[in-house]
Order: sequence, then structure tokens, then C-alpha cells
Amino acid sequence: MYTITIPSYGRAEILGETTLALLERIGNTNIVKIFVNDENQSNRYEKELDNYEYSFDLEIITTDVRGIGNTRNYIRNYFPVDTHIIMLDDDIKDICSINKDFNCLKWFDEVFAKMDEEGTRFAGANPTQNEFFMKDSVSTRLCYTGAHLIFEKIREKNLELDIDHFEDYLMNLIYFIWDGKIIRYNGVYCKTKYFNPIGGIIGEAGGKNQRLLNAETVADKLISTFKNMIAKKYSKKYDCINLAFTRQIKEVKPAMKNFIDHYYNKKLNYRVAIATYKRYHKLKSNTLRLLAKHNIP
Repeated sequence: MYTITIPSYGRAEILGETTLALLERIGNTNIVKIFVNDENQSNRYEKELDNYEYSFDLEIITTDVRGIGNTRNYIRNYFPVDTHIIMLDDDIKDICSINKDFNCLKWFDEVFAKMDEEGTRFAGANPTQNEFFMKDSVSTRLCYTGAHLIFEKIREKNLELDIDHFEDYLMNLIYFIWDGKIIRYNGVYCKTKYFNPIGGIIGEAGGKNQRLLNAETVADKLISTFKNMIAKKYSKKYDCINLAFTRQIKEVKPAMKNFIDHYYNKKLNYRVAIATYKRYHKLKSNTLRLLAKHNIP
């Protein structure tokens, strides 16, 4: 059993016509919880969604937090440990696969079973929408899984996002460090509209231009923290800055995981913990080379 969660802002009508309509079409019967940031938004959503009829229970929850990062934090902390949740964007038109026998509801169950089998608490789908470049396979290495469709099993220590742009890249990196793998279904993808000008992150940021400026600032911070793991690239399709993982990392070294967990427990954020690990590891490596050079045991 799982709960479907949808963080949303200023898109009540779009939500009703896309993601909720999709869930109705595929025959979902699990409860759907919509998370909005204030009472005003909650009233708008209730009024708009009263125009639709669904065969599943629908609940609107007010978070009193702003930003997609904080909203995702709220959702994770809202549920008890080990709860299975699916987090969907509010403008998903369809969930598709290159496998012609694909059944969306059966796939939802399959993903959670795969997570248990692999011993991980995070999974997702292919972020692209071009079937030409897809394979009907499942990968567990570090690879980008977009936040528009993610599966999670709630942890005792949840990830606390402190950014609203490229938070999905940070999420992928941290979960990979925690679990040693990320499950991605390479042949499954969503039909959605990136950089939707109505509501969402663009609405909260005050327009697309401001969102892009904010995103570039966050990109620079992530690149400076995760050196050699993330690179900046230009998206011609969306005319904006984007990110990409630069290394095909297949496993996490235990030393890195233990060191970062140690610093995270001291209430430092993960970016600080990783930067501290890198400084420590570089100092340690240089010391060992110096000792070896002078034959000191």
C-alpha cells in the first residue's frame, strides 16, 4: 500500500486536468494527498477540484512553508517511518513506457518490490521524453532521476533540502551516498511540460527570468561542492542553464558514507559534510604519500 503525494502551487486547474485525470484514467484507488503552502491556496484548490469526480480519496494539506525544497521536506516528515509514497508533479499528462505491455499500476507495485529487493528507499523514471534513446532496463548507478515522479520509503533520518532549484540533483547525490545505489527505470518516462509558466516554481520565484537567475546561482554552488561529479550545460530546447552528472559512479566507498553521516549527525548540511570529507581525504592522502616517500611506517 502506498500514498500518492503531489506538491503544488497555483495550478489547481492544471492539476485537475493532468495528474489527477491521469490517476483516474489508470484506475488508481489509493489516497492522493495534495500539499499546498497556505490556507488561501487550499481554498482555491478545494473550490476548483470540486468540479471533478474521482474514484479515489483526495485530501488537501496546508504546509505553511514556501518553496519546492521545503515542501518536499514537509511531505517526507509528514509520514511515519517506512511509509511508501509516490511523489508526482502537478502537471503530469501521462506515464509511458517503451514496453508495449506496460501497466502503470502494476509498475507502481513493481518499483516498491524492486526497492525492497535492492535495499534502497528511492527510485524513479527516465527524465527524458525521447524513446529513441531509451532502453527497457533498470540501472542502480548514480544517474539523474527527475523529481517529477519519484518513489520513496520514508526514513528515520529524512533528507532536508535547502534549495528550490536543481534540488533533484542534490536529492540523487545524497540518496546515492546513503543507499549506495539509485533505482531508475530507463524505459519509463512522464509526459509533462518543463518550465510551465503558470504557478509552480516559476510562480513562486516571480517569473521565469528570476527562476533562471536563481537556478544559475544554485548550479554554481552545487558544482563548487560536488567537484568532478556535476557540470553545467546549456539546454538549447529550454534556453537555460542545466546540470549533468559527469561521472558514472557505480558504488559509494564506505569511508565517504561514514564520514558524511558523522558530520550530518552534527546538524551540518550535506554539502558542508561532503566538502569537509574532501578536505580531510585530500590531507590524508598527501600525508600518506609523504610518509611513503620517506619510508616512515
